[in-house]
Amino acid sequence: MKKVLLVLIIFFLIFFLNMCIVHIPKDHYILVAENTFISTEEKEKVYKTFNFKRIYLTEDQSIMFYIFDNLKVNLELVRVEIFYENKMVGMVNINMKTDDLDSYGADFLDETGRKVVTKICFLEKDFFRIMGKNYEIYNKNYPNGKFEIAIYLRNLKTNEILKVNRKCRIYFEKKGYELFIPSV
Repeated sequence: MKKVLLVLIIFFLIFFLNMCIVHIPKDHYILVAENTFISTEEKEKVYKTFNFKRIYLTEDQSIMFYIFDNLKVNLELVRVEIFYENKMVGMVNINMKTDDLDSYGADFLDETGRKVVTKICFLEKDFFRIMGKNYEIYNKNYPNGKFEIAIYLRNLKTNEILKVNRKCRIYFEKKGYELFIPSV
């Protein structure tokens, strides 16, 4: 009876530790964006001008464009600027047409039946360059909500530049093991 109880306790401990210890394979930043536009006029102008369904900031420091595929989009992603407390901390020059960006995932149909293509621009290396390898430059509260990302888009037909602002929180996760305590 004691052996069975001991085996059950050991099994329970191994199971519990397996559930509570998380391995983080590499150092990385996590970007938690408020995916709302700063103003509704900006949203309408960007969506109608460029035939977008949505512009989305992802957790792995990338920008995702959901574009309706029925028209060729004459659009260039010019640059991305990162602000902390309304002061620019870094800029990423991209200068790439949205058609040339990497496709991400499968195409899908929206609620009206129009085909939507997903394009993505990865910024992970640029975040390490701007924010530091170990978050030493802006090591603030977890997660810090005083960041803003400005995305500059150029209409290649009219040469007009539109700016899309998004507020976000950025925090750093170090490589290694982390204890995760589930709430019951």
